Parts: sequence; structure tokens; C-alpha cells
Amino acid sequence: MTVQVTQNEVLAAFLDAVAKGDGVALITVTKNETSGEPPLGAKMAVWEDGKRLGSLGNPDMEEDIAQDALESIKNQKSLSVVYPRTTSRTLRTRRTSPFEVYIEVVQPPTLLVVGAGHIGGFVARLGKMVGFDVVVLDDRPEFANEERLPDADQVIAQDFAEALTEFPIDENTYIVIVTRGHKQDELSLRHVINSSAAYVGMIGSHRRASAVLKMVYDSGVPLESIAQVRSPIGLDIGAETPEEIAVSIISEILMAYKGGTGMPMSKKDPITQRVATQ
Repeated sequence: MTVQVTQNEVLAAFLDAVAKGDGVALITVTKNETSGEPPLGAKMAVWEDGKRLGSLGNPDMEEDIAQDALESIKNQKSLSVVYPRTTSRTLRTRRTSPFEVYIEVVQPPTLLVVGAGHIGGFVARLGKMVGFDVVVLDDRPEFANEERLPDADQVIAQDFAEALTEFPIDENTYIVIVTRGHKQDELSLRHVINSSAAYVGMIGSHRRASAVLKMVYDSGVPLESIAQVRSPIGLDIGAETPEEIAVSIISEILMAYKGGTGMPMSKKDPITQRVATQ
């Protein structure tokens, strides 16, 4: 059943669902050459479980469009679709159809956690909580399994080099390297350092991180590429335990993803300045 709400409420619900990592599509009417419904700019949100929010004012047309939206969610692809005056969907040219809608699907960012130890497990859990599609990779099946990593969307038990060569890394991918040793760190970093990933971070003390990065540099990787690696990984919050380190890592990733500064809010906008001027 479609709930009657304002367009702003539909948009807000869509953005909230995207932030949570829900499968959802936003439908917006971009063309209507008739004098009837739906009005230009009308919006409706459709979730992958079939739930809807908003209305296009034309129940028959909504059914067709909702089915197209579900298909777009499944394929993770946004598209424009035109419809004729009848309720039967067709992919005719824009000149032969009075209605056109844009179905927008926002794919959640992917968090690729390389290493399924204690820290990797906590990073995966927090990453899922804040809306990422989480993938965990480790070459040890006893660590990389769904029983140990119930929060991950995908668990890969495979050789690091093979898996990273095959993995589809793009500008929507955030990579965290938290393997069991510097050899595995170096191997993994070599396979992702020149990728288009939005974020590459590697765990380790300053000494360990410097040693790994020096070996990568000596192998011919440009200094400009090495400078993009966040290592030691995470924000400086005094983290010590695996749980605290995971919070530090996810905080830095969110800062990179959302465009934050990492500054304390109390310093970014000091309340004392407002108090003094009131």
C-alpha cells in the first residue's frame, strides 16, 4: 500500500535508506505531455522488499514503474524509462511516449577488508552498521567464513593475490589492509595501490608501515601512489584494543567518504563564541 506523503519526505526517506545501505530506488517523473497524472517531478521510493513510499497519482502506471524499479535495484543500475498512454510498458523512443521517469539507484560503497583477524572482524561489523557493502578476504578458511563474519555481505577464502586481481575495485571501493603480517600486507598493497579505489589504508606501526611502503617503493611504485596510502591507518583517538582500532579505522573512512575534517565538533564551531555574543 502506498503512503501519501510529501515529495520532500520521499526524498528524505530515500537518502536515509541509502545511508543505511538498503536496496532502494527513487522514481522521479521527468516528462508528462498530458494534462493528467502524474505531475512533473512527482516522486516515489521503492524498496527491494516491495515497500513503497509516495505516489505518482496513477495506480496502474505505478505498478509498471514499481516493477521496473525492482529490476533496477536487482541490477544496481539507474536508468530512464518511457511509457505509453496504456499501462503496458514499452521501450519506445521519447517521441512516441508522453511519460518518462528516471529510476535512481545508489549503490552503497564497498568496504573491502583484507584480513579476517580480530581487527578485520570488528571493522567489518562497524562498516556494515554505517551502510557499507562489506567484503572480507583472507587466505585462511578457518578465519574467512560466514560463521565468524556474520555481518559481511561476502566472505572470500582465497589467496590474496588471486582474489585481489579478480576483485572489481572502482571509485566506490574503500580498502582496509589488516592482514596477519607485513608480508601479506605488502603483497596485498601491491595489488591495490594503483587501483581506482577511493581509499586504501594499511595497518601497522610507523616502523612497520614505513618498512612495507619502502619495499613497495623500491619495486618501482611511484612516490605519488604511495603517498595516497593511509598508513598507519585510522584517526588518532588513542585506540589500543581491536574494537577501538576498528572505530578509529571506520572513523577515518567515514571522514574520507563524507568529506569530513576529523576535527572535534567543539573546535570546528566553538560554542563559546556564540555564548559570548548572545
